[in-house]
Amino acid sequence: MVVIMGWGGGDTKDLGEVAPASCPACHNQVFLHQLHSTKQFSLYFIPLGNYSSNDYLACPICRQGIQLRKEHVAVAQRMRAATSVYRKGGVSQDQYLATVARFWAQVGVDPNGRQVVGTPGAVPAATPGPPAQVAGSADSPSMAEQLQRLGQLKADGILTDEEFATAKRRLIGG
Repeated sequence: MVVIMGWGGGDTKDLGEVAPASCPACHNQVFLHQLHSTKQFSLYFIPLGNYSSNDYLACPICRQGIQLRKEHVAVAQRMRAATSVYRKGGVSQDQYLATVARFWAQVGVDPNGRQVVGTPGAVPAATPGPPAQVAGSADSPSMAEQLQRLGQLKADGILTDEEFATAKRRLIGG
């Protein structure tokens, strides 16, 4: 009887843009993306379950990246949400860059405490992604849903009171 078992294969998902940076490998000004990688155990080439997962911040150009420590995964998720709000015009560039600076001060250091990734002077151009939703389309969230998301970002500490007020005024149109 022969049993074919394996491990190590898996799946990698691009979760989206996290924060602007100068790529430590290729030095391009980009939005680093969060990648979630899982490793699977399989029997007869059929995946049975995951036994490990890792998250990375990777350059969309050269695909080089840095591994996120477990305690930074939630921080990266909140930064992805803040980037999404910025991309939709919810906060000014100055406010967004302040959020980015706080993010890199927490996440962009190596185990020796040396800063390896930091805030760029300006936000780079967008990397290609899925088409944006058209306001008022069936897929776009209602104003109430958008306000609720802003409130959650404020409650999670991603947006300051000032950033929240500015985003709310823009959303309402005032």
